Amino acid sequence: MEYQWWIGAQPLLDRAHIARWEVIEVLYSATRWPRPAKTPNGLSVLTVWGRTDENRPLVVLLRRPRPYATSWQIMLAAPMRPDQLAEYTAWEAQR
Repeated sequence: MEYQWWIGAQPLLDRAHIARWEVIEVLYSATRWPRPAKTPNGLSVLTVWGRTDENRPLVVLLRRPRPYATSWQIMLAAPMRPDQLAEYTAWEAQR
């Protein structure tokens, strides 16, 4: 897959104390879990759940920059909440 950064992503990553390289590690991880989602506004997005090389569990939010685009735009990332981590860990165990 091809990824590009949304121009407004850096302040969101800074607030979450997440480095760009951590996001890239999750996106290229062998154990990433893509999950479709919708924003509160109804925008279709893709979340990718995964771990960095140092085992930090993150959720990365992607969107298509335009309809039928072949690349994904990286919007933001956040640490997994405890409930997400439990769900992701169960998914990992079943792989």
